Amino acid sequence: MPHLRSLFSWAAVLLCLALASPAFALAPPGQTAKTKNHKAADKPVSSKSAVKRAKTKKSKAVSVRSRQKKRHAAGKASSGPDTRGIWLERAKGSNMLSGTASWYGGKAHGNATASGITYDMYTFTAAHRTLPIGTVVKVTDQLNGRSVMVCINDRGPYARGRVIDLSYAAAKQIDLNSRGIGKVNLEIVSDKNGMSLYTDKAWYVRYNAAIGGESVGPFRVFADAAAMHEALLQAYPEAEVVMDSAE
Repeated sequence: MPHLRSLFSWAAVLLCLALASPAFALAPPGQTAKTKNHKAADKPVSSKSAVKRAKTKKSKAVSVRSRQKKRHAAGKASSGPDTRGIWLERAKGSNMLSGTASWYGGKAHGNATASGITYDMYTFTAAHRTLPIGTVVKVTDQLNGRSVMVCINDRGPYARGRVIDLSYAAAKQIDLNSRGIGKVNLEIVSDKNGMSLYTDKAWYVRYNAAIGGESVGPFRVFADAAAMHEALLQAYPEAEVVMDSAE
């Protein structure tokens, strides 16, 4: 019996020591024990790992820039060569550079044009039977010498003997609206994208004729000049799009 009590006493001591060991200690209130993942997160990042990640990011950035450059180069290639010289030769050989012009509006206003754009008689556009949509033509009245720039966005005229059908605004600028029809000369001044056929000339919007005429420009394509023209018309009704030497 004395030996048995001694054995139980040693067992009790060992159990107390085991419970008091840090390996089995409970975390203080409000604090949780760290797991392996937490311990891994607390480890300092080695310089090699940081360098490796930096190189990976740089490699991805270079790859993105490379793809962007390729797309940019492909876009340039798809635009094709400069064909303005060819357009100029076609314009010189055209047999539709003079004749009778008329204008249209009224019932046509608000209807769809051949280009798909709604016809607005107060913009500077025109209808032609054969010129590509988007071509810009300088129309000069043979009677008074006044001229206007118009963009072809429709088909017509269909009356015999007429070469071009102007919008009301264009006809008014050359004083054709009151006569209805008149003899005009046509000069094709752009390709179908509205780019000037003359490398040394660009589009300008001339306004404020009372003080000799100020201008805004140059514009590379006709559409940009037309937008500025429309913005200035309310304050300067005499404003017009012209072609002049590029600065």
